[in-house]
Amino acid sequence: MNGSDSRKGFILVTVLWAIALISALAMAASTNFRGLANIVALDRDRTRADALLNAGLELSGGIVAKLDDAALTERDTQIIVSTGSVQIHLSDEGGRIDINKAPVKVLSSLLRSAGAGQDADLIAKSIDALRLQDAGGKSPAAPQQTNVAPTSPGQPPQSSSAKNDNSLRTFTDIHQLAQISGMTPAYLSAIMPLATVFGSDKVNAITASADVLAALPGLSETQLSAFLAARGKSSAAGDWLQQLLSGAKDYVSWQGRPVALAELTVTLPDGYTTGAKAVIVAVPDDRQPYRVLSWTPVRGSERRIARIGNQF
Repeated sequence: MNGSDSRKGFILVTVLWAIALISALAMAASTNFRGLANIVALDRDRTRADALLNAGLELSGGIVAKLDDAALTERDTQIIVSTGSVQIHLSDEGGRIDINKAPVKVLSSLLRSAGAGQDADLIAKSIDALRLQDAGGKSPAAPQQTNVAPTSPGQPPQSSSAKNDNSLRTFTDIHQLAQISGMTPAYLSAIMPLATVFGSDKVNAITASADVLAALPGLSETQLSAFLAARGKSSAAGDWLQQLLSGAKDYVSWQGRPVALAELTVTLPDGYTTGAKAVIVAVPDDRQPYRVLSWTPVRGSERRIARIGNQF
């Protein structure tokens, strides 16, 4: 009788273990299926988002091409379709301070506007020393007007004056300023919206923001306020408008083919978001309607996938 009870107990334990194993396998299979579903959903969202980013880029390129030599003032537009939307913000890189070409005095003023204080001059000189090293000793301290020439996609534009030069373009990304001695994350963060590597030796006064103009040397708050008020009424670079920036006249220009920064933000109906930044330029008589000089993905929150994951 005891032997029979032992066998029954053994059989019961075996059955229970089998049930537990089957349950574990079922849970694993369910988890794998859900994980696969998440991956499929993410891939589908990325495909749709990529299509919207391409649409946004095409619209941005079309706007820039139609401008010809007209000024590109900041503007927003949007594409809305059944699969989602893409928000487009356009601005002119020529309206920012080019860290490769700006005179040292302008770099110092830019750094002071970023809070560098007494360190501004030293950091500016360090930037210039690196530029001189890479440019074979030729300093951009004596500015000259340049014209953008066609390049391959993904490459920065080259000026006609730099074609025979060793290299006037040290930096390909603003983040590379982090390597400069004395540059702090706070300074770099403040500089980012005001600087570029796709501009000229002078800032386009018609398209520059108030913060960029305020960062230029020789410009008082009174002059800046008067200029901004006058520019809001007319974008024509008349003598009277130029006189308002007389203190910074050596560091500004009043024309130039725009090099556009297109900031694209995609939102899908399920909450998935992503984006990209593209620098584009349209060149006369080019075989392409516009050139993409830089493409930087800016990943969004991917909230939908996070929400799915929280359900399990």
